Amino acid sequence: MVQFRQKDLLRDTLLLGVSLAALVIAAFIAFFGGSWYSLAANVTLAGIVVLNLALLAYELADLRRRLSLLLFQGSFNLLLLGRVYVAWVRDYDIRLGRLEANGYDSLYWSLQLLAISLCSVYLAYRAAGALFRRQEVSVAVEGAKRVWDNPLIPIIRQLSRWVLYVSSLASFFSLANTALFVLRNGYLTSFTETAGVPSIVSRFALFFTPAFAVFLATMPSARQMRLPMCVYGVYLLASVFTGRRNMIVTSLMMLALYFVLRDNLLPKEKRVLTGRVVLLVCVLGLGGMYLLQMVAYLRSGSLGSWYSFFSTLVSFIDSQGASFRVIVKTFDYMDALNLSEGYRYFLFPLELFVTNNSIGQTVFHTEPIISLQTAEFAENTFSYSHVLTYLVDPTKYLRGEGFGTSYVAEAYVAFGTVGVIAMSAVIGAAFRWFSSMLGRSWPAIALGLIAVKSFVYLPRNYALGWITDVFNITYLAFLLGLYLAAQLLYTLGTHLRRRTAPPEVNT
Repeated sequence: MVQFRQKDLLRDTLLLGVSLAALVIAAFIAFFGGSWYSLAANVTLAGIVVLNLALLAYELADLRRRLSLLLFQGSFNLLLLGRVYVAWVRDYDIRLGRLEANGYDSLYWSLQLLAISLCSVYLAYRAAGALFRRQEVSVAVEGAKRVWDNPLIPIIRQLSRWVLYVSSLASFFSLANTALFVLRNGYLTSFTETAGVPSIVSRFALFFTPAFAVFLATMPSARQMRLPMCVYGVYLLASVFTGRRNMIVTSLMMLALYFVLRDNLLPKEKRVLTGRVVLLVCVLGLGGMYLLQMVAYLRSGSLGSWYSFFSTLVSFIDSQGASFRVIVKTFDYMDALNLSEGYRYFLFPLELFVTNNSIGQTVFHTEPIISLQTAEFAENTFSYSHVLTYLVDPTKYLRGEGFGTSYVAEAYVAFGTVGVIAMSAVIGAAFRWFSSMLGRSWPAIALGLIAVKSFVYLPRNYALGWITDVFNITYLAFLLGLYLAAQLLYTLGTHLRRRTAPPEVNT
């Protein structure tokens, strides 16, 4: 017999139903066109707010298991809707100008598309439960058994730790070189010119990310994590001096998910992440947002002014939400885009992947793609971030400014609303997979941790950028090499132990 619980009725029927009804009503209002688009935009935003409440009600019902969806929801709202919220609350009368929309029609369609995407992610996450529920139950009962029972794990952990230490030297050199370049030439110049780093150094620095991911995938103890976590922490802090803030934010979100999932493997009485710890992390998070916005003021040369804590947080949300203009400018300049080849914007990361590695260059005799903001590059590329910014304002583009891109815009230009729904469904299924990540093998966990960073950044990244970020040839070769080295050392150790004669016992 089916039983209905009151909280399920509130969450799944009332909140979700109200949000969908608001979107339908907004579509009906928009049918009349003209000035009605303004009202339709207001109703759509109200529907998005209620939709977010529905997601929160679902996530808070089992936060430890559903943290991955919460992280994406936070990223989506911050990167694509942060400026929208600020404009509606603080600058309602001039919201068109603040959001850089040419009219209320493009503003409405942009909000409607974002609502469809977020709703599709949520529904796909729920539907994917049928695919991963067995694995989720297995993790809850057996924990990370596939990792703990593997005799190679201690060797792989040790090897990955040493690779992490050595490759960190190359990573710190690259970061220091980039930071000095930004300090001397300015933040925007780093998008129009490159900081010279020896190729052997940059290639060796590529092992830093997979080495740290593999180390975490081996489920080390708290004592074993001390020095590697310190090294990684210094690396993240050093990345801030390059002027780019996304690396530290996405990495911290990945670590948050990892430690929560790992804490779930412990008995309830031994769990570390209590309510008090979560509250402390939230307070530190607000402080981190304040400091990151200070970095933005510093790189723009406006740090001399005094800012209150609250106004700085609002500015952080507003600046991070700048990706909304990618969506609204897509509607404003749709007629100027080459839609007959719109799929090439969607597939650009794969083109970049094939072109910029030695195998592709050998087989297809291609030249590497260097993504610098020049007129020649913008006129001959299918990188949507470059094409759209150059199309809207060539002067700002050549100065180093840019809109960036978004999976929503790329999917829409390539395949319309159906493409947005399909891409959003992939994202929802991926975050459901992340929820049971620690119950899989160590290579799957390592690649999953790398994938988390890419997926939470998709609202401001290429739609298929996660494929090349995760299934990087260097990363895959590193995992294979690590496994073969660990297998060899394990075999040699077993062989030596068998040949060693037992010690004599005096009687």
